[in-house]
Order: sequence, then structure tokens, then C-alpha cells
Amino acid sequence: MGAEQIFQCFVNGIMSGSILILVALGLTMIFGIMHIVNFAHGELYMLGAFCLWIFFAELQVPYILALILSMIIISGLGMVIERFLFKPFRGDLAPSFIISLGLVMLLQTGTLLSFGIEDKAAPTPSGFHGLIHFGGAVLSKERLFVILISAILMAGVWLFIQRTKPGQAMRAVAQDQDAAALQGISIDATASLAMGVGCALAAAAGCLMAPIFYINPYMGAVPIMKAFVVIILGGLGSIGGAFIGGFIIGFVDSFGSTYLSAPIAAMMTFGILILVLIFRPQGLFGHA
Repeated sequence: MGAEQIFQCFVNGIMSGSILILVALGLTMIFGIMHIVNFAHGELYMLGAFCLWIFFAELQVPYILALILSMIIISGLGMVIERFLFKPFRGDLAPSFIISLGLVMLLQTGTLLSFGIEDKAAPTPSGFHGLIHFGGAVLSKERLFVILISAILMAGVWLFIQRTKPGQAMRAVAQDQDAAALQGISIDATASLAMGVGCALAAAAGCLMAPIFYINPYMGAVPIMKAFVVIILGGLGSIGGAFIGGFIIGFVDSFGSTYLSAPIAAMMTFGILILVLIFRPQGLFGHA
């Protein structure tokens, strides 16, 4: 176990954890405010990747602009879904669960019919081809780019939640909807905003991974499963828990896949989930 390989695993763990955090933050916001579990969140991740492919690979739009456009489109789609499908069932887990499963099938099948069964490939953004040699380790510029953009997005989300009035309204609604409503906060507007921001983050994660992995209608299945592990590990509704849980699972996945095997790493991930549910079902940070 050389120091170079450990460092490479560490960087890969940060990248994997960053992507999981972006997906998990959206799930956490949606659950914290709407009290629903959106299993179709992985499909919004997948649609974000397809949007990037259309703009960046097909229409030759610059990568950053393509990413922003994809986030806006998927954010709008999320708000429409919240308004017409989830709004009547806020706080009611069973109907929202069934609706989200139906959305999974609808979005996967619609994407399959629209784009076919063949995998799509998005090119690497200009200037991020090749490798960097650092202290004997070989690092991909592409993966470092993912970490950089993810860090910017995560910092933006933290500032939004902590420093802006809409973000503070979201925190208030998550803590006590009735008290927030008495203070004049619109629950409907806040829920719509949470859904929009959460879906935009899922789309961003899909866009960032599109140049690294192939794009297909089923690519959201694994990230959404791991994102659920993250939010359960950190605590349902806990923003801080999503950050910590994301990096824990990212490092477990990276080091486990490198030194053991990918299947064993997956077993370790879900083994952690089982242990948390047995010994600390509220998660490391409890409920927000």
C-alpha cells in the first residue's frame, strides 16, 4: 500500500463523496420541508446528464453554460413535479412513495424512447484533458475539475441556506411548518423552492459525471441508492449530516474498491447502513 496509491484513493473518495453530497443535499432538502421520499431523484440526476450531452456534445454550447442550462431546466421540471404530483401528498409517505416509483418508470421509459438504448458519451471539458503528476501519484484533471465545481456548488448551497432569507425560510419550515406559516412564510413557495434547488443539485451531479462515465437511462440507480445511505447515515433532514455522510461513503467506496473489490465496497456501504439503523436509527446528526 504505497503513499501514492493512498493519495489517489483519497482524491477519488473526495470526488465520489462530492457527487453523493450534491445528490443527497437535494433529497435532504425535499424530505426536510415536504416530508416525502423522492425515489425519482436519481432520474433527475440522469436527465441532467442527458441535458448536458445535448447542449455540450450535440449543440457545442460551452461546458459551464451547458451545466447551468441543464440545472435550470431540471430545476423547472422539479418544480412542476412538486406542484402537480407531490404537493397534495406532503407529509404522507405512502402516496408520495408510490408516485415517485411511478416517476422512475415514466422518466426512464421516456428517456429510453427519446434517446434509444445506446450509451451516450460527453467529451471532457476543454483544458481538463490529461493527467497531473503529484508526489508520485497520477491524478486525472477531469476528476479534479469535478471536485472543484462540486466544492463551489456546495459552498453556494451552504451560503444560500445560512445567509439568505429564502434559505432561512427553508430552515424555519423544516423545523416547524406551523410556526413558520404564522410568521408569514409561504409553505407552498418554500416547498417549490426546495424542490427546485434539490433537483438543480441532482442535475449538476449528473452533468459533472457525464464526461467521466457513459450516459444512459438507468445511470441514476446507483447514485440514488448511495445517496439514501448518505442521508440515513448523516440523519434524515440534516444538511451537515449529508456533507459528513457523503464523504464517509465516498472514502469507503474508493478505498474498498481499490484494495478489496467493487462488490465488497458495496457490501461495506450497505453494511454501514444496517449498523446505523440498528444502533443509531436517527443518524449521526439526528433529524434537522
